[in-house]
Amino acid sequence: MHEMLILYDDVFKLHDDPTGAHMESPQRLTRVISALKATRLYTLADHCSPRLSPWTEERLCEIHSCEYVARIRELSEKGGGLVDPDTYANEYTFQAAIRYAEAVLDGANELAENKYRVVFVPGRPPGHHAGRYGVAMGAPTLGFCIFNVSALTAVHLARLSRPRKVLVIDFDLHHGNGTQEILYDNPDIIHLDLHQDPSTIYPGTGWPWQIGEGEAKGTKINILVPPGAGDDAYIALFDKALDLVLDIYGYPEYVVIDAGFDAYRDDGLGLLNLSTTTYYHIGMKLRQLGAKYLVVFEGGYLEGLERALPAFLAGLLGLQNPYSEDSTKSSNSIWSQALENFEETRKNVEKALRDQLPP
Repeated sequence: MHEMLILYDDVFKLHDDPTGAHMESPQRLTRVISALKATRLYTLADHCSPRLSPWTEERLCEIHSCEYVARIRELSEKGGGLVDPDTYANEYTFQAAIRYAEAVLDGANELAENKYRVVFVPGRPPGHHAGRYGVAMGAPTLGFCIFNVSALTAVHLARLSRPRKVLVIDFDLHHGNGTQEILYDNPDIIHLDLHQDPSTIYPGTGWPWQIGEGEAKGTKINILVPPGAGDDAYIALFDKALDLVLDIYGYPEYVVIDAGFDAYRDDGLGLLNLSTTTYYHIGMKLRQLGAKYLVVFEGGYLEGLERALPAFLAGLLGLQNPYSEDSTKSSNSIWSQALENFEETRKNVEKALRDQLPP
């Protein structure tokens, strides 16, 4: 038995744009599998398909409205169409999305039973922009996403763990607005999200003052990365943010990772300048937590899948970076903005925690 399990099903590829023009396509999974096979990572993992479950649609209603789940099912059963201007469905979308949900729940149970330390689910359609009723936090669209499998997994693991011992980390280029909306009033799950400054990119959410509500205030932590940031500034932000979480909440038992690779410099969508150095560092840093890790596949479309993804998994497994690259640097103005952004988030989180103390 290996340290990592890869849960995969070819059904994930059946979700496809009828026009063949959409960037969120089955080719993404072809790139992922090819990238893993081009390194030692594929052979250093166990592989299986997720188990079928008759209860998955019902479980999705724990994080989405049943009406939204039914809307996606009905659209798919009718042959598909546009969910919104960014997001499509075809006749297999519901089947693929349900299978993805089954896979992450299956992976979470594998971790809970101490069979593996790392479970990677390269599934699709993606999910971190999907909120309780679909579009989340005032975003214009669902951003290619259907069901929020990372929020589903976090809620499931929180039932199996002590309070505040489940940490969701999202390092996709874009803010995980759907995940944050679903978990916004959940005090038992910490959500740390690093993303490009939302004033410059979709979905326009994930601000330093968006820290949760009610008893959950302070458990939702957004770290804004200035456009043009290189490895040095991004890594500094990541380390500071993770230290903040650990100082306040201690070490997690489970880490759900919304793994997006579209912030990689050659992936084509963003304005960040990250090399594999950042992704390898994130993997190594998370490994040091000594937790159990479920890796959910989010963004990444080109070079990010071929180089950054293997670098991250290698770090998480304690292996050498298979695609070592020279670190990228940030200008003084970007450094200044990055640190200012972090301080604003830190102050908001710490104030929320002070306000919750009894008089």
